[in-house]
Amino acid sequence: MTHFRSTAPRGATLHPETGLLSYSPEALAALQAKLSGEVTQPGYPGYNDDRMVFMHTYQAYPQLIVHAGCETDVIAALDFAREQGLKVTARSGGHSTAGFSSGDQIVIDTAGMDHVLVDPAARTARVGAGTQFRKLNRVLDHYRLHVPGGGCETVAVAGYMQGGGFGFTSRLFGMNCDNVLSFRMVTPDGEIRHCDAAENADLYWAVRGGTGNQFGILTEITYRLYPLADVWAFGLRFALSDAAGIATAARVMALLQAEYAVTGPAKMGQQALLMFLPTEAEPEAQLPVLLVRGLYDGTEAECEAALGPLLAHVTDRAAQVEIWRAGRYLEVNEALLQTVHPPGLDMPNVSMNTKPLVDGRIIAASHPAERWQELIAHFLTAPDLTCFIAAEYYGGRINEPAPGAMAYCHRDASLDLFSWAFWTFDATQQAATDWLDGFARIAGAMGNGHRYQNYPRRGNAGFLHDYFGANAARLVEVKRRHDPQMLLDYEQSIPLALPGEESA
Repeated sequence: MTHFRSTAPRGATLHPETGLLSYSPEALAALQAKLSGEVTQPGYPGYNDDRMVFMHTYQAYPQLIVHAGCETDVIAALDFAREQGLKVTARSGGHSTAGFSSGDQIVIDTAGMDHVLVDPAARTARVGAGTQFRKLNRVLDHYRLHVPGGGCETVAVAGYMQGGGFGFTSRLFGMNCDNVLSFRMVTPDGEIRHCDAAENADLYWAVRGGTGNQFGILTEITYRLYPLADVWAFGLRFALSDAAGIATAARVMALLQAEYAVTGPAKMGQQALLMFLPTEAEPEAQLPVLLVRGLYDGTEAECEAALGPLLAHVTDRAAQVEIWRAGRYLEVNEALLQTVHPPGLDMPNVSMNTKPLVDGRIIAASHPAERWQELIAHFLTAPDLTCFIAAEYYGGRINEPAPGAMAYCHRDASLDLFSWAFWTFDATQQAATDWLDGFARIAGAMGNGHRYQNYPRRGNAGFLHDYFGANAARLVEVKRRHDPQMLLDYEQSIPLALPGEESA
């Protein structure tokens, strides 16, 4: 092994005096001797691909990436980081919308820890931190068991759960973090901790919603599972091609909040999207629409009855009903995603050269159609056809726990309203950013002052309040107890003291 002068990329954290990678070849060799997994550093073949995360908007150049295959690999990597005075970033699936899944010092990647061990009699599953939902859903489908999961199949459970974890079945079964019976974590001191309501209860409280890369490296989650038979999927399209269509869509969005969120049937989970999609009549065009999609845990007749108020706004069922079918959750979830995701892509209309930004707000108070029409009007000014606005509806089991029952505090919300802005060329980046900022102003005026922590945006100085509310003070205490040296430290790390307070 060698130090790298010329091959160390711009942006890498190098030794401040020598300009070299700030660990010696001997130290790296000693680390490698302890690992079952592989390491990557600048100059290695494949480094550039290995450092990339889902959000290409953000480019980080880690000094070292450790691919952990087991808990002792994580311990060795944390010990190395402490000895070398380097900060650590945890990466399971790499899907942080603010690029927080990577950093410029040491990345510990747990993607290889992707086991799924199901106990069908107990209805529990032990799931490795790096397990993607494409694997978890398929394993659980074999047993006809379920835990709420997200839309994107390449998201891994660790980061998803630590931010809450919303899915189409969350109104029926709760957020993903609500269904965590226990987990295993390696804390910054290199100790393996089993965490549940009785053992390491402070971590058990904090990790469920406290976001990733805060208190340690998660290695395994034990989930509570639920039987789930065939469900009914639906997708309704409302064109935004004229004033009448826009007014109808605004009434539908007001109706979704008023009757299908907090007080609506828990067996129904739904999402609304303002986006550009082709039609059968114009397959090459991208036309603005409101798409309402979701699933119902029941029969077709029950779903039809539950959707009655929404279907009253459908004037041409053949043209407007995109999905109307039964199936197992695995099949239905994929079908719902295919209504907006072209084959092989994770986002609508998006190429690998496209860069996104994300922002969002939690909405609690009900809003009239006029306010939703204002949001639609802003959507129609999108600078790129890839931009979209989405609403994920809360209520049901999501809102049952008390806000302080765990770190995830958004228990009085009716929906999470968020947006993705995209650009492909540098010349259009500012227009996309300005459009997203305009969305944030409208959503902020509608919101309750909080944001869903699984959709972070950089530059948010108020993230402690926005994500955690009154739980922030307790999270600071847990951080101080388990990571007093701030080994896990990034832009939105929980600090050792609340703003304005002296560090203890």
